[in-house]
Amino acid sequence: MYKNLANTLFLAKAVISMPTCHSSNDTAQQLAQKADTVEGTVVICESQTAGKGQRGNTWEAIAGENLTLSVILRPRFLKVRHQFYLNMIASLAVRDCLEHFYAHADYKVKWPNDVMCDQKKIAGILIENTINAHQLETAVMGIGLNVNQVTFKAPKATSLKMKRQTDTATEVVFERLMHALEYHYLRLKASKLAEIKADYLKFLFGYGELRKYITEFRFEGKIEDVTDEGRLVVSGPQGMKSYDLKEITFVY
Repeated sequence: MYKNLANTLFLAKAVISMPTCHSSNDTAQQLAQKADTVEGTVVICESQTAGKGQRGNTWEAIAGENLTLSVILRPRFLKVRHQFYLNMIASLAVRDCLEHFYAHADYKVKWPNDVMCDQKKIAGILIENTINAHQLETAVMGIGLNVNQVTFKAPKATSLKMKRQTDTATEVVFERLMHALEYHYLRLKASKLAEIKADYLKFLFGYGELRKYITEFRFEGKIEDVTDEGRLVVSGPQGMKSYDLKEITFVY
């Protein structure tokens, strides 16, 4: 079981650990609507019957072998147009956590919501925000992190165990992840947007590299930037264009 953390400022002071649930994000969304739910509350589900992935996909995870959790935040200090910075800090926190346990791999953030380890997916992030009167009211930050699972249906998936060749206690990974996330969230709260953006681009998969993409046609281009709104800026045969989530696909 996962315990409330005593050595953080606010994150994971309240941890709700469940053996099974429909989706940790769904459960956290319901809790976030209650006024007495404190910021930093974490919902952890050992097994999700309908775990959410990006683009309407499901998240594949064997019960008890990975981390599947959702963090409830109340980032009212953040402008709506800057909400993608929540994705940035979540990605950076996951990356920092993984590098702590195994530093001999190339960890990259893949726009908009994945973390890659040696070009294989090791973590996914899904953030669902509630906006009230042009202000961010709540953010539910869902994170799926492959820890001890070694068999996947997806051919381009990996885990910490597949890199380290040994088990890592999920409770220990959880604690490290919460510390990393709190650190980056406090940076965001301190309005260090430029620093966060620079770190994100530093570790962005494909940044400044000539790679193949599919939009309405297949082309070669370079990622030049990610806008504050979270659009991917790519230079290609037709010049510089920005793309939303469903408008562009990476080709490996």
